[in-house]
Amino acid sequence: MQFTIFQNERNQSRERDHTATKSKDRERGRDGELPLTASQTAARDRAIQQKRREIDEVYYQECEMFGLVAKMLIAKDSSLERPIQSSLQENLRDIGKRCVEAMERFIEDYDSRELLH
Repeated sequence: MQFTIFQNERNQSRERDHTATKSKDRERGRDGELPLTASQTAARDRAIQQKRREIDEVYYQECEMFGLVAKMLIAKDSSLERPIQSSLQENLRDIGKRCVEAMERFIEDYDSRELLH
C-alpha cells in the first residue's frame, strides 16, 4: 500500500512540474518579453528536468524512510496501524508539497537569472 502512495505522489509531482514549465513559457509570451531562443528553452528544460530528478529522488528516499519506520512501529504494535496510516499519508502529502514548492522556487530563480542575461 505504501508503495502505491509513493508512486501516486511521484506521478503527481511530475505532472505538476511539467504543467508549471508549460505555464511559465506561456507567461513569457503574454508579458511581452522576447521569446526564448530554442537553445535557451532547451537549456531551461534540461535544468528543470535535472532538478526534478533530484527532487524526485529525495522525495522517494524520504517516503521510503517514513514507510519503513511506520512498518517497524506496526510490527511492534499492530494496534498502531490505523492511526499511523492516516498520519503517514498526511506526512507524505506534506513532503510532496515541499517538493513542489522547491521545484517552483527553482523555476522562478532560474527564470529570474535568465532575465538578467
